[in-house]
Amino acid sequence: MRWPWQRAARTVRCAEPRLLPCATPGIHFEATFAIAWRPALRTRPGLEELVVSRTVARAREIARQFPAIEVRSAQDAVNAELGAVQHTRGTPYRCLTARTELGLSAAARAAVAQRRADEERVQRLRFLRTHLYDYPDLFVLDRIERHGGCPGSEQVADWHRLARSIAASGQWWEPVLAQWESVGRGFTDVELQNRAMLALHDALEALNGKDGPVSLPPDPLPPAHAGGPRA
Repeated sequence: MRWPWQRAARTVRCAEPRLLPCATPGIHFEATFAIAWRPALRTRPGLEELVVSRTVARAREIARQFPAIEVRSAQDAVNAELGAVQHTRGTPYRCLTARTELGLSAAARAAVAQRRADEERVQRLRFLRTHLYDYPDLFVLDRIERHGGCPGSEQVADWHRLARSIAASGQWWEPVLAQWESVGRGFTDVELQNRAMLALHDALEALNGKDGPVSLPPDPLPPAHAGGPRA
């Protein structure tokens, strides 16, 4: 209903998509708008641009809360905000209704699909890291199941070494394990292996101070300089 002293309602349609930020970095929604509004009795130039600008700004604040994959939820939330009758005080117009349609460009859809694939792959790798690679025996069984047949002892040893390396990655003792594997290749006798393990254990305990301070070798004597004092 329009009172006799009111101006007729106007409708502006923004066919050219406007970019709205979303919660996914580097990606924007593409939005088109249809806005019904009524100017005040005293108008000014550029009033339609002001209506569009303020409507888009309100939509931008809502859309930025949603990730790119939730484009439909973002559209519903924006329309719920813009669809209510707005009595804009202090402005030379009254916004009656506004509606938007959100979408993603082809490049944005491809980027979202790639990010989802990357996230799923990382989650899968983390699952394998926790439930497979931390257990060398399960890792070896998985390799046997994938490759079939009966692997040789050297192949099994390589798989064990790889699983231990993955499990130890990021731990402080990972370099110690790598050095121990390098040194231990020369110990083929079981008794020598046990004695080497005990020697390594005793050395680490001494270094940690459990058996008292470690006796370090004295520093070498400084070289004699020409022209220095002589005995």
